Amino acid sequence: MSRFLGPIHHWLFNKIKSNEELELNIIDNVQTKLNVNIDDIVTDSRTKIADIMEDKNLEEIIDTDNIHGWLQDKITLVETRQAYVIKNIVDKFKDKGFDVIKETYKNQAIKCAEDAKLNSDVSSPEAIYKSLNNYILDGMPCDNVNNITVTEEDRLEWKVGRCLHKGYWEKVGASTDLLYELRKIWVGNFVQNANEDYRYEFKIEDGIMVHEIKR
Repeated sequence: MSRFLGPIHHWLFNKIKSNEELELNIIDNVQTKLNVNIDDIVTDSRTKIADIMEDKNLEEIIDTDNIHGWLQDKITLVETRQAYVIKNIVDKFKDKGFDVIKETYKNQAIKCAEDAKLNSDVSSPEAIYKSLNNYILDGMPCDNVNNITVTEEDRLEWKVGRCLHKGYWEKVGASTDLLYELRKIWVGNFVQNANEDYRYEFKIEDGIMVHEIKR
């Protein structure tokens, strides 16, 4: 079965699994740090959207007759379910809940940055950007929504005109302000911890998302 799969499929699958791990960490941290039970939110998210994937290798669970469609479906489900969980935690616990979620995003980004320093080149903005995309889930490779507009020795800029995540959040009634704040936290901490000589900046100009990695 593995002969139907290539490295890019495993690469994408690992990023989907990482997003599920982030969701599970959010659930655990909220319950532990706030001393609450959110089984109702978790159960609703999995009943209304989907359960998490089985803890198996990709070869064991993927539909090899529809590899692209299977992966796209998993992206849709994991992003929609995570948005649902975050929305309901914030609705129920307000800033206290969101603070725990932000901390969880930060901690995963730092963990991934430490891994990147050991296993990839993070010596320049372009190298950091390439490494970042080994960890953060940003649609299918064929979506190609990131448009690099500046490549310099100490600065890289990319723009995004079509947000791949917005629809998932809007579908469950979650604020995209939460989405963009959380992704800014994740990417910012990844960049800073991958190479302390660089920082990340994010802004939205006329509906276009502008990202920068620079000194």
